[in-house]
Amino acid sequence: MINRRELIAGITGGVVSAGLFKAVEINPDKMISASNIMALRNLPAPADRTCAMVLGYYFAGDGAPKLVYWDANSEKETNQGTVISSLKSAKGRWLQLHNGVMDFRQFGIVNRQNAADAALKAMISDPLIHRIEAHTSLNFMSRHRFNRSNITLDFNGQTVTATGLETLADAKNNYLSAIFFFRGIAEEKTSISLLRDPLPLLSEIYPVDDSSLYPVGQWYCLESDKVSGHWERKIQRLVQVTEQIDETHIRLNYRSGWALDAQSQLHWRKVTPVENVCIQNMHYFAEGQLANSSSQPVAFEYAIYCDVLNVHAQGTFWSVIFRRWNTFFRTEQCSLTNPPSVSWGGAGYLTQQIYCQYGVITDCTASNARHLNDFTASSSCVVKHCHSNGDSSGAFVTHGQYEHDLHFTANSGILTLANSGKPWGQSAARIVINQHHCSMLTADTHVTDLTLTDVHIYRSVEQDNLGILRLNCDGLTVQNCSLSGELTLLQNSQRSIKMNVFENCGFVLDPRHDSTISNLAPDDPFIVSHPAAEARNSINGHSLLYFSHCQFKGTDKDVSLLIKNKEVNFNACRLENVSLILTADEPQKIVINGDSTLSSDQASRPLLSRTGEHPVTWRLGPMQTEVTGDDQLHIHITAGINHYQAHHVTFTHGKRLFTDKAFSRPSYFIEQNNIMINTRSVVPASTGPHIVVENTEI
Repeated sequence: MINRRELIAGITGGVVSAGLFKAVEINPDKMISASNIMALRNLPAPADRTCAMVLGYYFAGDGAPKLVYWDANSEKETNQGTVISSLKSAKGRWLQLHNGVMDFRQFGIVNRQNAADAALKAMISDPLIHRIEAHTSLNFMSRHRFNRSNITLDFNGQTVTATGLETLADAKNNYLSAIFFFRGIAEEKTSISLLRDPLPLLSEIYPVDDSSLYPVGQWYCLESDKVSGHWERKIQRLVQVTEQIDETHIRLNYRSGWALDAQSQLHWRKVTPVENVCIQNMHYFAEGQLANSSSQPVAFEYAIYCDVLNVHAQGTFWSVIFRRWNTFFRTEQCSLTNPPSVSWGGAGYLTQQIYCQYGVITDCTASNARHLNDFTASSSCVVKHCHSNGDSSGAFVTHGQYEHDLHFTANSGILTLANSGKPWGQSAARIVINQHHCSMLTADTHVTDLTLTDVHIYRSVEQDNLGILRLNCDGLTVQNCSLSGELTLLQNSQRSIKMNVFENCGFVLDPRHDSTISNLAPDDPFIVSHPAAEARNSINGHSLLYFSHCQFKGTDKDVSLLIKNKEVNFNACRLENVSLILTADEPQKIVINGDSTLSSDQASRPLLSRTGEHPVTWRLGPMQTEVTGDDQLHIHITAGINHYQAHHVTFTHGKRLFTDKAFSRPSYFIEQNNIMINTRSVVPASTGPHIVVENTEI
C-alpha cells in the first residue's frame, strides 16, 4: 500500500514538480483526499499548506485528478480549476500544483456542452503553464486575443467548434477575429531614416541616424516608402537587429529583395513579438456562413517562431491560419474543406501570409477553397508537398506587393504570381517553381527572374478546359516543362540581366486566340491577367527569347504561334503543326538552327510567315522543314523589308513563296547549300548583290 510520502514522490514526475513543493513549503504528512471538486470545496478549511489529492473533477476517475494545497491567506480570483474557492471559508484558496502541463478537464470541460473560453483564458494567463492539452471535444463562444509567448495548445485530434459565437458588427475587418489570436505589441511611434545613398539589392546593412538607438536583438516593423500604388511598398517585414556596425549602420536578419533609391525613407516601429507559440492537432468545424458570424481558428500578428501543425478545418469563412508581420514559422499538415465563400475578399483561404518571411508551408491540402496558400509582401518562404482540388480560384497566389525569393516545390493546383492589380505593384522577383502540376500558371505582370523546372500544365474539364501558361519574359528560365493548351509570353518589365531561356520543354498548342476573352479590364484584380484577344498563343517582348531542345505540337490545322518578340531563337527544336507568324511593328529577328525541324501534315497557314512592313531578319539553318501537301507552304514572305539567310536547310514537298516586293533594297535574299526535295519555289526575280543563291537548286 502506497503511503502519502510515496504518493507525493510518484506524482512529482507528472502533476507536480519538486521545486514547487519547496517553494510552497508543503508538509507531505498533511495529506487528505476528496473524490471530486465539489467535495473538496465542501471541506472545512484545513491547516495552512495542507495537501489534498482530488480523484476527479466530477467523479473519481473522470480523467481530471489533481493535487492541490490550501493557501490560507490567498485571495486570488477563482477559476475552479487551478484556483479553487472553499464553500466553507471566504478566505483561502485551494491552489493546484502542476509541472506546467494543463488540461481542459481540470476545469470541468469534458465536452462541447460547456464553453471552454474561461478555462482557456485562465490557463493562458498562468505564466507557469507552458502546455495546454485537450482530450475531449471543445466549444468556444468568444474570440480570444493573447500576447502570451512560450505556450503550446495541443488538441490531440479533438474537434473544436464555435457554436453560439459572438457576432461582430464590423464584418469587413473580421479576418483577424480568430478564436486563438496571438499578437505581439507594436509601438505607435515610428522612427524614420533617410537613405543618402542607394540601397543595393540584397543589402543586410542599413543606414540609421544613430545606431545606439537600435539595440542588438530588438525587433522592428520595417517599411519603405509607398511607391505609386495604394499598398505598394518594396519592404514590409518584421526584422531583428543582429549587429551595430558603426555609429550610423546596423545589420539586420533580412536581405533586401529590392534596391531602393537614394532619398528613400525607411520607417522603423519597435515591436515586442509573441514567440514560440504552437497550435496543433485540431479539427475545426465552423458554422457561420457570413463574414460577421464566422471565424477562423488561428491568427498571428507580430510573431516569431509560431507554428501551426496538423490543423484541419471545414467550412471556415476567413483564412484558417492568418499571419501578418510573422518571421520564422511553420505551417504543416493542415487542410481546409468547403469554405462557404470563395469570392469575398480574404475569404476561403487555408493560410494567408502578409509581410512575412522565413516560413515553411508543407504537406497541406485544400478542397473547393479559394487559395491554399497566399503571399502578400512576403519573402524567403518555402511551400512544398501541398495539393489542392476544386481550385478554380487559384490554389497558390501572390499579390504582387514585391514578394521575392519564394520557392514552390512538389505541389499541385493553379498558381498565379503578382496577380492582384496595380494598387499592389504587380511585382515579384526570384520565384522558383519545381515539380508542379496544374491546369493554369500565370506570371505575366512584372515578375522578374522566374524559374520553372519540371512544371506540367494540362487541360482540365472540371476547370473549363483551361491549360494556360502565361509568363513575363524578364530573366525567365523554363526547363523540363510541358504544356497542353495555350502559351502566352509577354514582357511587361526589363529588370533582369538574364536571358529568357526555354530548355527541353514540350508544348501542345490549340487554336484559342480568342477563346478565353474576359470582359474585365487588363489591370483588374483577377486570377489571371487579360492580354488582348489576339495575344493568345503569342510571344511578345523586347529581349532575346531562347528555346533549346523544345517541342511544339498543334492540335489541328489552325494552330499558330504569334511572335511579336524582338528576337526569338529556336535551337534544336521540333515544331509540328504549328505556324510561326511574325507580327511585330518594329524590327524583329528570328533564328532557327541546331538542326531544328518544322513539319506539318495539315497546315492551312505557312509554317513561317510575317505580317506588316517592319524589317525582319531571318536566320535559318541548319534545319529541315517538311510538309505533306503539294500546295502547303513552308515559308511565305511577300511584304516588308526582309534580311533573309538560309544555310543548310532541307525543304521537303510543298512550296515556298518569296516576292520581289519583299526583297527590293535594302532587303536581301541569301540561300546557300540548301536542299529541295519535291519543293516548288517562287523566288525574287531581281538581280544584284543583295540576291545570292549558291549550291541550291531552286
